[in-house]
Amino acid sequence: MIFLAALAMSANAQDTPKQSWLTKLSEHIKFNGFAMAGWHYNDKSSPSNDFSVDRIIFIADGKFNDKLGAYFMYDFRKTSMHELWARYSPCEQFNVKVGQFKTPFSIENPIAPVILETINLCSLVTTDMIMGSNPLMMTGSAGRDIGVSVYGDLFKKKLSYDLAVMNGAGRNCKDINSQKDFVVRLSYHPVKELMLSGSMVLGTGNVDVHDAGDGTYVCDAAPGVTGFKANGNYTRNRYAAGFQLKTKPANLRAEYMWGKDGDYNSSGCYATGTLNNILVKKLDLVASYDHLENFRGIQNRYTAGVQYWVYKACRVQLNYTHHKWAGGAPGENSILSQVQIAF
Repeated sequence: MIFLAALAMSANAQDTPKQSWLTKLSEHIKFNGFAMAGWHYNDKSSPSNDFSVDRIIFIADGKFNDKLGAYFMYDFRKTSMHELWARYSPCEQFNVKVGQFKTPFSIENPIAPVILETINLCSLVTTDMIMGSNPLMMTGSAGRDIGVSVYGDLFKKKLSYDLAVMNGAGRNCKDINSQKDFVVRLSYHPVKELMLSGSMVLGTGNVDVHDAGDGTYVCDAAPGVTGFKANGNYTRNRYAAGFQLKTKPANLRAEYMWGKDGDYNSSGCYATGTLNNILVKKLDLVASYDHLENFRGIQNRYTAGVQYWVYKACRVQLNYTHHKWAGGAPGENSILSQVQIAF
């Protein structure tokens, strides 16, 4: 014991400069992250159930002084960088962000996964319109893109704005045409508990096409969609309007979205809510409804479940989901469970 104490004192004496440097570093950079793992069952899948680790996220949030900062997010599960951007914040009314970050479209897309209520995370319409499940919208982007954004809070935080110019190609991708996406989002808070939001993306997408021989160009990934040019460019616009209500007993978020890809229109909506602290503290009931209409058809998804917050951002979740295509085969049923650990 005396030897260990002496060794510790010696190490402390030798490492004082290093510790001072580490202490100073910790004052400027905050490290955190989260992981999500669970068991999933689907009656239409083969195999019908599996255990999976879905996300292992590491985050470094740097603040060099009162005005300058940077942010880095990496997913070890998919070995992919999610975000990397620098920010300049001279005041709350005016901030600038440059790099790769979430496109400021819709209420739902910018929300962190550790806060989203369902295990499926975002709604069908959000994943289709901005996150990349639609092959005509930045496939696999997870709602992220590269560009520059100007944002801030006005009138004592009653009104928030976000204006961005982005590549429109998705995360970790260089631009695939010369056009840029223009993004606008406005959020109004008439009272602290309520937010009204409107947003839009005006841009030009690009996909591989071939000449159909009749003066039109066809994309194999989007049958029935027309309006493509010879170079694969097409009009790609998105619009969203909705609200979010947050109170102690209940939360509700709902949004309608409409999109235009070439000559084809798509639309959808969702509503997600929670009843908080049911029966016991930190136990929430969760319900969600999704509706999506695009070139693939019409989908509806119903979700019900519970979540229990073990500690701060750590929780366990259980969801039941029924997903059905209109006019198609009987819907599929899923039981999803998940453990979320965050630090």
